[in-house]
Amino acid sequence: MKFDFKELEKQVLDDLASRGRVYLVGGIVRDMLLYGSCDYHDVDVEVYDIDIEELEQILSHYGHVNLVGKCFGILKLDQLPHFDFALPRIEHSHGDSHRDFKVEIHQDLDLYVASSRRDFTINAIMYDYKNDEIIDLHHGIDDLHDHVLRMVNAQTFGDDPLRILRLAQFIARLEFGVDHQTKQLCQDMVKKGALDHLSHERIMAEYHKLLMAPTPSLGIVFLLETGALFEPLAVLQTCQQRRDYHPEGNVMNHTLLVVDLAAQYKQQTSWPLAFMWGALLHDIGKPKVTTPAGSAPGHNESGVEVFRDYFSAYFDDKKMKRYIETMIYYHMHLMNMARNHARDYSFYKLLKGIDGIMPISDLVCISKCDKLGRSSYQLEPILQLDQFVEEKISRLGDQALKPVITGKELIALGFHKGKEFKELLNWAYDLQMRGHSYESIIKLLKGKHDGR
Repeated sequence: MKFDFKELEKQVLDDLASRGRVYLVGGIVRDMLLYGSCDYHDVDVEVYDIDIEELEQILSHYGHVNLVGKCFGILKLDQLPHFDFALPRIEHSHGDSHRDFKVEIHQDLDLYVASSRRDFTINAIMYDYKNDEIIDLHHGIDDLHDHVLRMVNAQTFGDDPLRILRLAQFIARLEFGVDHQTKQLCQDMVKKGALDHLSHERIMAEYHKLLMAPTPSLGIVFLLETGALFEPLAVLQTCQQRRDYHPEGNVMNHTLLVVDLAAQYKQQTSWPLAFMWGALLHDIGKPKVTTPAGSAPGHNESGVEVFRDYFSAYFDDKKMKRYIETMIYYHMHLMNMARNHARDYSFYKLLKGIDGIMPISDLVCISKCDKLGRSSYQLEPILQLDQFVEEKISRLGDQALKPVITGKELIALGFHKGKEFKELLNWAYDLQMRGHSYESIIKLLKGKHDGR
């Protein structure tokens, strides 16, 4: 196995290998076996036969050693931020939180015991750095060949409930299946409330990886089948749609098609991760408003309400929340405008609504994914959308109009700052979007002032 380490990385590994046994573990080994390459963004190194003090002393020769994880037997070197240097350890859960672990460090721990704490067999494969040998004590290579994700140890797998979500994002990233026992254990863990004790931060980190995967729908289906999916998303499978518009059936079927389409185009958008969240949540308002006939009037507005009520707390980034809300609200607008040959005023209003949040190209992208995320393929609405947007942008531009009337003009006309000030500015801007000239708006404002 040929790893392409940089000079400093190789020096550190060689030095450690001269004092003890050095094994590469986890994703770097898995990816090298699976793809013949890896990106070295997350390198886990396990060092045997030396204690934590000696490990610290060796690493200190190459720069500053970060000791934050020392009590867990893990050290980091500031000069190699993507590397974790760890001693073999045994972990015992004694509570519900991911912090409720007792860690025992054993520098000469048996390899089988040490590797048994890992989550999946494909992540338990070890590479002996000095002897250039693969050590596969849990048949992970077989599972790689069979494209199967399997837990290493049923007794310890449930110690960290995050592994349920971690499994989902691996399914989406690797496009692997899950063995029956592992899936059944995940279902049992969910029923017992294992996910209730996870922090929002840890949950979102796994969802982010899932949504940035090539086939997000695979991970979402797994979460749905194990009962682990966010409730406002899980109920989408019970929300039926009009078959003439959505032959694929319920809203969940539609959403799964949309997210996989979005995954193909996300890198063309201004914010791929936020775009993927918008694609996942674009129809979460439908269960609140869907009629017995399958229509869902106003589901964009109700979708924003559901997002704010349920999902908003999961996002720390206010700009991302605003982006997702905006995409949920406007995801239908462009397609409807193109179909109805909307006036310039409507286009200007849309540009104002997304101003500073997303470019119109992102909205075009979600509109196409939404339209194509069905069992039937219709090219005509897509061509109509492209023609509509191209024509509007060629004449009107792709940015919101810059207001010609500001507070300065209002004051000059004799208006005083107060609660009506903003209303007047909005009214003037609306007139501008409707095609009124500066002179015309000033005249109308004078009339408003003199008519008081």
